Amino acid sequence: MNNNIRVRFAPSPTGHLHIGGLRTALFNYLFAKKNNGKLILRIDDTDIARSKKEYEDLIISDIKWFDIKYDEFYRQSERKDIYEKYLKILEEQGYIYECFCTEEELLRSKELSINLKKPYIYNGRCLHLSGVEKENLRKKLADSGLVPSIRLNMMKLGCEHVEFEDMVHGKVVFNVKLLGDFVLKTSDGRFTYNFASIIDDINLGITHIIRGEDHISNTPRQILLCKALGIEHPIFAHISLLYGKDGKLMSKRDFNANLEYYKKEGYLPQAVLNYLAITGNTFLVNDERFSDEIFASFDEMAHYFDIKRTKSSGAIFSEEKLKFVNEKWLQQMNTDDLIYTIKEKFILTDYINISDINSINISSSINNGDTKDSDTDLENNKADLKIKNDKTNIRNRSAEIFDVIDYAQKEYGKERLRCIIDFLKNEYKTVKEIILELDNVFLYKGKYDYFDKEIAELLFENLKETTGNKPEASDFNEILIKNAIQKISKENKKNIKDIYENLRMALTGKINGPSILKIAVLLGKERVLSKLTI
Repeated sequence: MNNNIRVRFAPSPTGHLHIGGLRTALFNYLFAKKNNGKLILRIDDTDIARSKKEYEDLIISDIKWFDIKYDEFYRQSERKDIYEKYLKILEEQGYIYECFCTEEELLRSKELSINLKKPYIYNGRCLHLSGVEKENLRKKLADSGLVPSIRLNMMKLGCEHVEFEDMVHGKVVFNVKLLGDFVLKTSDGRFTYNFASIIDDINLGITHIIRGEDHISNTPRQILLCKALGIEHPIFAHISLLYGKDGKLMSKRDFNANLEYYKKEGYLPQAVLNYLAITGNTFLVNDERFSDEIFASFDEMAHYFDIKRTKSSGAIFSEEKLKFVNEKWLQQMNTDDLIYTIKEKFILTDYINISDINSINISSSINNGDTKDSDTDLENNKADLKIKNDKTNIRNRSAEIFDVIDYAQKEYGKERLRCIIDFLKNEYKTVKEIILELDNVFLYKGKYDYFDKEIAELLFENLKETTGNKPEASDFNEILIKNAIQKISKENKKNIKDIYENLRMALTGKINGPSILKIAVLLGKERVLSKLTI
């Protein structure tokens, strides 16, 4: 394959980037990475009325959050001179003409086609106007502050069919007569998508266009423009769109199509991309190292990526499968990398805020009057943090972001925190669940209710004696705790199950969950005794 592979991701800043758009960006990124090529990010903002800078910023932010790296960046709004240059070439070769039809006239023609149950095709009426007619119509448009639009003369091209080989769909053929003379530049001076997009692809040296199959109808028009300019068109690959479990196309209006949803629910960016990549059967993996198509890195994913294997039928998106992939990613991820990701991707970016998922524990812990040295910095900055339980007042106020990872490290130390996160990553499926458990169990300094006060007292007395006066002794371990529980059961005729349930309630406030013995060891003797204190 050509060693100078250049692909592009070209979103329009008319709304948020959704899950299907992210998948398109990923496929381009993997294709470029596999072929040692380059990915260009181009903001297609020719729709001036609907394009907004805030959406552009959000799109770029999303791409960076998901660690998709691009090599070059462009905006169509800054490339008008280039479009004019190519339009001039088409004019000199006689491939374009002025159209004086108003929006109202075109709308009536379209309505007539609908009523006759026929596809709308522009009839080319302006192509045959006399010089006098053109001049009169030009003045009429000028009175409304408009100019003639510019159309491509399909008859001049002399093509009956447009045929191309799609990397996903195979051979595709369009009847040129059904396309009509389409607009390149509108009467209000805007360049249309079909013109600006392919001109950019030509000018920027794009070799492969990988995009959603909803664009496949645009392809013959863009190929005809390449023909008129005497330039070879790029290779096309139109990937399937994403559908929900209900069989309906996922759109920007669907809550689970919004990327913010996956960030706030605590899905790792790597896991989301891994799952999107395997939708559509895009990999050929015959390797014992792999199971369930879980990859270890972008490099590994790109190595096995094959755009030609992509199914042309719709890809079904399943959050259950995504959660499974996320769980596997958590388990295989290096603990230090996971801690960094939790902090940088979810906490400091305020996608997961303790006050949003648990409005009691962390704020209670901070304000419970604990004056340990490890709390000093936090206490001094309490006024700045202003942690509140009112969830509606937390979001988008960076001064109130509570760094639970930083706080946990101050409480437990770096090595103990690593052990805690290493434990939690193998017990839960999302970052959100990990953060919630970290807060509820390991950072909460309040007291949970017990089922049986007597059992709590017995646990306190027996565990207090286990390691003498060394509250954080390393021999406070699972075997020691288990032996203490058996001793309580034997000497006090207490049901072992009841003892375990009371210990779990005291330490976690829940009746089920991960190994309570492991949790107790990670908490340490001092914290366990504190929670058992009546």
